[in-house]
Amino acid sequence: MKNNNQKESFLAYEANAWFERNLSVIKKYDANRDRVITLIKEYNLKPTKILEIGSSAGYRINALKNIYNDCEVFGIDPSVDAIEYGKKHFSDVNFIHGTADKLDDFQNQSVDIVIVGFVFYVIDRDILFKVISEIDRILKNGGILIIVDFFSERSLRNVYEHINDFAAFSFKQNYDEIFTSSKLYYLLDKSTWNHSNKILDATDNYFDKYSISLLKKDINASYK
Repeated sequence: MKNNNQKESFLAYEANAWFERNLSVIKKYDANRDRVITLIKEYNLKPTKILEIGSSAGYRINALKNIYNDCEVFGIDPSVDAIEYGKKHFSDVNFIHGTADKLDDFQNQSVDIVIVGFVFYVIDRDILFKVISEIDRILKNGGILIIVDFFSERSLRNVYEHINDFAAFSFKQNYDEIFTSSKLYYLLDKSTWNHSNKILDATDNYFDKYSISLLKKDINASYK
């Protein structure tokens, strides 16, 4: 297999392919069963601007728009096909074709909630901190970061199973720990789910788990 730049290769090979593989699931999306939306409601958040990174066709961010009518909602995704589908079906969503390492459409500290759903695990390691920096730059102090990604008992690099034409990898680790280690973010909520069954999971089958983490940005709390 060829060794390509993972970001560029994913844009060329996987962005639209992921959308096509998951379109049937997207069409069955039920906001009432979405833990991300439940968390936002349970914590009584009142956002005025939400960004979802890896929004695909915008089904989740559109559901949030239906709940928070006065809120601006944005979705950024590398798939042209997903965005075209989203524009036809979810006209209230502001779509951006792009990637998480370049959030130039947003000013510093301008977003109340950033949602990152199954994105970190496929990001090139050499731009991981650039992505983290961009998220931190645009999120307001006091804002909320929600991370949905694979749970792992340790850091793992696996071959990405959906691509055979070149060497591509997925990286499992608990990404909330990168933010909390800075002492600028605080973990308020974390739950762990079975990836196949979408139910809460306390078993030792760590391979088939994902977690949903809710963090608050507070740049002053550690320095009182």
